[in-house]
Amino acid sequence: MKRTQEITIRELAESLGVSVATVSRAIHGRGRISPETRARVLEQMERMGYVPNLHAQSLARRHSTLIALEYLGQMEVLSDVFLIELGRAIQAALVKHGYRLLMNLVGDSHYRQSTLRQWINSRLISGVILIGNPDVSAEWLKPLMKAHIPTVLIAYHPPAEMPDTMRCVVLDVKTGWQEAIAHLTAEGHRQFAYIGSHPEDPALDYICEALRQHRGVLVPEGVLYANETPLGGYEATRRLLQHAQRPTAILARTDLLAMGVLLALQEAGLSVPHHISVVGHDDIPMAQWLIPPLSTIRIDYAILGEKAVESLVHLLQKEKSDTEPVQTVATRFVVRQSTTKITQQEA
Repeated sequence: MKRTQEITIRELAESLGVSVATVSRAIHGRGRISPETRARVLEQMERMGYVPNLHAQSLARRHSTLIALEYLGQMEVLSDVFLIELGRAIQAALVKHGYRLLMNLVGDSHYRQSTLRQWINSRLISGVILIGNPDVSAEWLKPLMKAHIPTVLIAYHPPAEMPDTMRCVVLDVKTGWQEAIAHLTAEGHRQFAYIGSHPEDPALDYICEALRQHRGVLVPEGVLYANETPLGGYEATRRLLQHAQRPTAILARTDLLAMGVLLALQEAGLSVPHHISVVGHDDIPMAQWLIPPLSTIRIDYAILGEKAVESLVHLLQKEKSDTEPVQTVATRFVVRQSTTKITQQEA
């Protein structure tokens, strides 16, 4: 076996009796190539120890194949299940177009902004996907706009200023909350509590609007904010239960918060859903395996990732597209066993 740095793509192709173009298509997953041939090429790559020279490829194409993904939330990236699921969907969509994902997993906001500017100035990346929580601030957008870097935002609202190098995919959380409130009030619920993580999050406005439509109310002192973790949901629920007026349903802004809500209610001797119903948001994979399985508002990560990547690829390839600069992906309410009719609740 030759050393990795001595093996060229031409030698790899000759060892298989195929063209260099065939090897290239197998590596990038693009173009006309059968699954069998691609598998044979990738297997031979492993056997010979061939590693594509990404820098050389970028020089040959005059652009990088790396796309930066930046999350503007407060949690560590690998602690946020929402981001992990969305990042997986984005990467799967990028691979189809021959691009790779680059993420910065550590550092505060100032450090991450500095790192992103370095990636832009060094031309390490060709485009950026920014995930807002809930939106993307102007300080993040300015360097991208100045450098004319193709950028796609995933946020709750499009920015006031959006140049030709920018697109936005809006995550519509309003629809999911409307469906959840409509379902719960139809089941007899009238008194609610809300546990959120960011006061500026528009989710509470959507909830209040839906409650007014369906004659529901938030109980006194029934709005609490906590760190976006199970511990945060647990501690917020314990504070909530200290008040005399108990809600019949608790709305948690994320499934992680809802996990803590379930534990706090269990420790207080309250049965879910017979004493209190619980609703989460995001529909992370573990939500259906909780006890009881969590009713939650589902985000279709695959569609969200595909729309973001589709918009970015059009910008990168400077293609004319029929898609609008702003696209919307709606959330939907999923009923499981953590909610029930009010008439079934125990006194």
